[in-house]
Amino acid sequence: MSEAAVREIREPDEGLLRAFANAMSEGVLVASVDRVCWASERLAEMAGFDSASDLEQRPLSDLFCDTGSGLPTSTSRAAVECELVRANGSARTVVCRFASGFAPAGDTTAWVIEDITHLRSLERELLRLGQEIHSANREMVGLRERLRRESDEREELLNVVSHELRTPVTIISGYNRLILAERIGPLNDEQRGFLLESSKACQRLDLFIGNLMEASRQSADGEVLEITHARVAPVVDDVVGLLRPLFDEAKLEIRVGIEDDVDRARFDRTRLEQILINLIGNAIKFSPPGAAIELAVRAASHTRKGGVERPCVEFRISDEGRGIAPAYRQRIFEPYVQVGEESGAGGLGLGLAICRRLVEAHGGEIWAEGRPESGSCFVFTIPISAPHTGTPEGGSS
Repeated sequence: MSEAAVREIREPDEGLLRAFANAMSEGVLVASVDRVCWASERLAEMAGFDSASDLEQRPLSDLFCDTGSGLPTSTSRAAVECELVRANGSARTVVCRFASGFAPAGDTTAWVIEDITHLRSLERELLRLGQEIHSANREMVGLRERLRRESDEREELLNVVSHELRTPVTIISGYNRLILAERIGPLNDEQRGFLLESSKACQRLDLFIGNLMEASRQSADGEVLEITHARVAPVVDDVVGLLRPLFDEAKLEIRVGIEDDVDRARFDRTRLEQILINLIGNAIKFSPPGAAIELAVRAASHTRKGGVERPCVEFRISDEGRGIAPAYRQRIFEPYVQVGEESGAGGLGLGLAICRRLVEAHGGEIWAEGRPESGSCFVFTIPISAPHTGTPEGGSS
């Protein structure tokens, strides 16, 4: 390369510098005695002028507005943040950086102008959002603490009320059993009937209190189950036998169907009985006299959340009541929620919420369906036992 070419690169002429400045994404201006003597086309565009020549000879104080850190001047060399006043009177936030390589020394200075309006807008928005998030976090902490206090107070109240209810129920039941045993004298048929009705009422109230206590339980580790690998048919038979007096009293028929392919499942026997008693008890409560309640048990395969298909034992409890509207079939499993005919049946709306918690603790699912004719169908699943499970029936795992 020739010496002249090297010198041209080291000492570029004014035309080359202006071409380079016009090619930059930032604006460039050259000032002399605090007036614009040359500006790039990009700066003219930023300032809202048609041509860079429109900026020439303008005082820097007319083109820029001080926002606290100063203005670009012939005596300043520090970067300053200010506002660029546009032709229509609006303003853009800019940073002006001194560029010594674009102009000779003395009263002539060169500045690179960067538009940071969007950046500052984003910073203000981030600040606003940060303040809102901070405020929301403080509110959430307050709500969480309030919820904890209310939960503790409700649990304490439920425990006290349940205890105060259970004590007299136990005493009444004890005296009923004593009188029914005729240890203090014989009974006539009418007296025995009254006492039997009183005993049934005590059993229902005791079940209600049990549900109340169950709903008040708070455990960080979730539900604790005593899992067994056992046949489900004996559990179904025991529950139906236990509820037989209620079927007879309500003049209802119970139809039980357990398919041949149902053998053993993984479950907590006490909890499975509790689920069945709650669901069948609801069916009894809402079925008209002379109706039939069906309990069907079969082996099935359900796709759980996440797309995993697992074998299970499916229980279907169907009644001939008025049914549940589709819009409410999810809500009825929430605590203290009663809809439709359930709202006038007494209780606190805890039974189905407890069933859902117990079913999910087993690793199963529970849902409600409508029936083509009338009534409702509640379905739940529990895991089926793997073939050749070595755990003895009734043993825990």
